[in-house]
Amino acid sequence: MNRGEIWLAHVGRKPRPVLVLTRSEVIDVRVLVTVAEITTSARGLSVEVPLRHDDLGLSLPSVVNCDGLHTVARTILTSYVATVDDDTMTLVCRAVATALGC
Repeated sequence: MNRGEIWLAHVGRKPRPVLVLTRSEVIDVRVLVTVAEITTSARGLSVEVPLRHDDLGLSLPSVVNCDGLHTVARTILTSYVATVDDDTMTLVCRAVATALGC
């Protein structure tokens, strides 16, 4: 598991895709990782980062919702989906800072 990967996770009522935000170098020594929800319910917020869903194996147009951050056990990340590119991660980092008011 690495930063920038999309995994299916049991967050909430059903499995959903999430983006791993935790630094890759500490994931193997941590029980918990921080993730951001990926959703098809885009609302046009500054904390949403659009994804190229066709390239990432997602069935519908989706966004990373940086208001939907969770710190979860690695064990609930059940299935690898894809890895986003560096440009997308840069946008996600900016959106996380906005979401947290930094």
